[in-house]
Amino acid sequence: MILDWPGCRNARDVGGLPTVDGASIRAGALLRSDHHARLTPAAMERIRAAGVSRIVDLRWPHELDEHPSPFAGDPVYVHVPLLMDPITYDYTDESYGPLLDHNRKHVAAAFRAVATAPPGGVLVHCHGGRDRTGIVVALALAAAGVAPAAIAEDYALTADALAATMLNTLDHAEREYGGVEAYLRTAGVTRSEIDAVRERLREPSFLTEARAGYDAFAGEYADRFRDELAHKHWDRALLNGLADVLRAAPGPVLDVGSGPGVVTAYLKGLGLDVSGVDLSPEMVAIARRDHPGIPFTTGSMTSLNRPDATVAAVVAWYSIIHVPDEELPTVLAEFRRVLRPGGHLFLAFQVGDDERHHRGLTFRRRRPAQVTDALRTAGFEIRLETVRAPDDYVVLKEQSPQAYVLARSEL
Repeated sequence: MILDWPGCRNARDVGGLPTVDGASIRAGALLRSDHHARLTPAAMERIRAAGVSRIVDLRWPHELDEHPSPFAGDPVYVHVPLLMDPITYDYTDESYGPLLDHNRKHVAAAFRAVATAPPGGVLVHCHGGRDRTGIVVALALAAAGVAPAAIAEDYALTADALAATMLNTLDHAEREYGGVEAYLRTAGVTRSEIDAVRERLREPSFLTEARAGYDAFAGEYADRFRDELAHKHWDRALLNGLADVLRAAPGPVLDVGSGPGVVTAYLKGLGLDVSGVDLSPEMVAIARRDHPGIPFTTGSMTSLNRPDATVAAVVAWYSIIHVPDEELPTVLAEFRRVLRPGGHLFLAFQVGDDERHHRGLTFRRRRPAQVTDALRTAGFEIRLETVRAPDDYVVLKEQSPQAYVLARSEL
């Protein structure tokens, strides 16, 4: 996805690229660009709002002197020169093979900077955002399981970049070292560091399914459920109660799985400092259009682009219904990570024991006891648990009881 960062070239998010085993790269996990000396204040704010936890600057020291990074000195910024200075080997424009051969120590350090980044997105850049950036991004994508052709196709989106150059480079790694992972190991990268990059970049299949499903009918969904809360009296009452609780300890509220922004806007109307995050870019576009005064970003509940312990409340209103049982602990742990001590988590979900499949989406019903047990295991204290009967309101006749659980992160 091309990123609109004024004063920055070749800026894009490589999220969405497919892996060879049917998964995909997580949106917001790995971003790339040219240098940042020309960034406008608005662009700098967009980078911070994107949840970037590490900026890896691959330039030589003299390039930093000529074009200083506005992020230098910031905790997110690291400087890891990728190339020898001076270059003492021959190279061509047709392959970065010589770069790999002669800069293994530097390449390993750059890859390690990605592997050890705090939770959030990693932004890699050099001077032009093509050669050095292209190599580090390609190695990370290959480690995550993206096929060479897809890596090269993404590389070719960069100005003056040819897909053949990257294909030749990856072929060089295969011929000379036995593949990218083998090359990284010879460069000094550990197995755990390769696994860490793979883990932070790869998206679980249930997220890929949910994104594709909601992208496919986002407009129809928004039209159908735009006035949903107007008919759901008890939902409004519970959200009003959350607002009352938060007024005693105000702070940022994150609506996870915000969809077209109906619940987010309702919370905003209650005076809360709320923002929304959703997996579906189409849903986010609709939410931004319909609610221009509220920040909405694209992201995943398994890897929220927020620093630790900074959010007063997380609201997940019918969004854990797409999470498989085995992934629920990971999601709850991520919610707890971003919540400050004593922060609140409010969940809504349908009650039952079955799965339903509709329009490419999997809907999972759960018993409240199953959810509260998982919350306690994740370090939450249950503050409210209630179930209401199915409601036959105007928008949609509910088929099952509806459950609501308010939990507090342990102090």
